[in-house]
Amino acid sequence: MTAPPSTARAAVALWFALAAFGLLHVGYLWLRRDEWTGAGQDGSAVTERLVQLTTVALVCGAGYVVFALLLRRRTRWARGALTAVAVLHVLWIVLTASAGPNLVLLLLIGAGLAFTWLRGTAEWVTQH
Repeated sequence: MTAPPSTARAAVALWFALAAFGLLHVGYLWLRRDEWTGAGQDGSAVTERLVQLTTVALVCGAGYVVFALLLRRRTRWARGALTAVAVLHVLWIVLTASAGPNLVLLLLIGAGLAFTWLRGTAEWVTQH
């Protein structure tokens, strides 16, 4: 079994980074919850929004980690699964106009997809 090329290692690292960043961002938002409610926003609306953000971060983060691990094990369909999770994540960001550092998320998703589908990664995954 050949060692993974740098493109595959970078892809896995980017998916892990994306999952970690999403969870850290949501944790930071929960820590600042009191600032939002103190600024005149309804506490239940803030909590509802934070629960939505947390749910998306957990589901997408879990998908990124699980499918990145499968990519590292050379599972062929993992690239498609990562792409599907990323597309759903981007759609959620765009359609809900969710607050936060969307540019960082979108850049990480774009870089992860690029490295996932580069020739070096594709050739390595299909070798057996």
